[in-house]
Amino acid sequence: MRKLLALTALVVVAAAAGYFLARGSEHAVSLGPPPGSGTGRSTGAQQTGAPAAARTIQVWFARDGRLAEALRTYKPTRKVATAALDALLAGPVSAERAAGLSSQIPSGTRLLGITIENGVANVDLSSDYESGADARTLQLRLAQVVYTLTQFPTVSSVRFSVEGTPVNVFSSGGIVLDHPVGRSAYSSLAPQAQPLAGSWRALPPAPLQPLASRLSVWTGHELLVLGRLGGEFSLASYDPRTDSWRLLASPPRPARAGPYRIAWTGRALLLWGLGVFDWYSPRSGRWHTPAQPPTAAAPVVAAWTGNELLGWTGSGGAAYDQDADTWRALPPAPVPARPLSTGAWTGRELVVVSGARAAAYRPGTDRWRRLPNLPAARPGARAVWDGNEVLVVGGSDAPQVGYGYDPDANRWRTLSPMGSGRAHSAVVWSGRRLLLWGGLTRVPGGLASPPNGLAYDPLGDVWRPLPQAPLRGRNDPAGAWTGRSLIVWGGGPGLEDGAAFTPSG
Repeated sequence: MRKLLALTALVVVAAAAGYFLARGSEHAVSLGPPPGSGTGRSTGAQQTGAPAAARTIQVWFARDGRLAEALRTYKPTRKVATAALDALLAGPVSAERAAGLSSQIPSGTRLLGITIENGVANVDLSSDYESGADARTLQLRLAQVVYTLTQFPTVSSVRFSVEGTPVNVFSSGGIVLDHPVGRSAYSSLAPQAQPLAGSWRALPPAPLQPLASRLSVWTGHELLVLGRLGGEFSLASYDPRTDSWRLLASPPRPARAGPYRIAWTGRALLLWGLGVFDWYSPRSGRWHTPAQPPTAAAPVVAAWTGNELLGWTGSGGAAYDQDADTWRALPPAPVPARPLSTGAWTGRELVVVSGARAAAYRPGTDRWRRLPNLPAARPGARAVWDGNEVLVVGGSDAPQVGYGYDPDANRWRTLSPMGSGRAHSAVVWSGRRLLLWGGLTRVPGGLASPPNGLAYDPLGDVWRPLPQAPLRGRNDPAGAWTGRSLIVWGGGPGLEDGAAFTPSG
């Protein structure tokens, strides 16, 4: 039954793009590790493939006898490998130590040099590195360095030296290491949550400028991206079958300041913003200006039910029937519609969340009902329907814990921790998993973009990382599920590239 419901949810999500936050992210800091895969040649310089811009890097510590990831930011530099190892040798910060992270690398170990050539990072460390360790501790110590360096696309393995002399045997642990080693040598120490199997591919360049805000829907065969820059909207489509973009007609009216939402009805893209409501037909290639909403307010949450568009606004809300080109007002909701609210269409009712408060509207009864409060407020969260529960994840403060609402039981449950909390991410339901990419997470000193997305399996209550995308980190990317792949595009600040992730199996 759960599989059937999940399949139904996929159809609902694909045909009825529920809601998307559309907020400018010009002032966000986009951080992330070098993208891509493979190895390359160098002449000794640390060419890790990272452009000279502020990013995050992974450093690998230990917890419960296995590797555990932490994130660090670094200033723009071509010596990214040095920055990564310097951060590793500095050890975990106090909050990470309190969370159980430790380093098996002795305090005082210094990096004496590093070069990268033909996919091998040659690392020279001070003699402190090999002191006082049994075989297990030394294996973790080596794995920390190997995992930290092989995050870069030009590094596939590591060769160790101590005080300028290549290591053949680490005498303290009796470990023979006379050759370069990669991650496969330490698979038994790998984190328990392995990346979800699948592959990324980069999208071709889009005929769009960097947009201050952007939203997307999946039509069944192409991705529509609508964005705003200054006082103008722009619309383009991407067709995975031809791997090509088309620039489409822009909305007939200028973009006013304030939020806007879009939804796909099965034959048209609906745009509802502050003082504007228009729809676009891909078949005719034209925009239409229909009857206007009975409220001047823009919706905080908008969802297509299969029959009408529901928009929840600060003044109550309204519903639009495209066939009749008519509107009706919704009754007042029992919770306030705030800018950072979220919601999802379940197939029967619209569930909305405002801070820690929640409510549901059912069109058949034209009534709202108050739901139990969430265990904690989640302003800025994203919500999706998985066929059984409304999953609410992330939030403005990048919390690690999300919640699931079961309409049949009328209760919330706490999801397992994400590992790296998120804010301003793209979130979709794939029919089997919640997929999340982009946004911000907490690192020592503030927020930064993490190097990978996440996948959540409600059946096992398990989070897993996604493989790294061939994109740099960003805020508020447009995202959609095609029925086969997660497509993400654009984001702040000023990014105009995209990629598609296809899970295996």
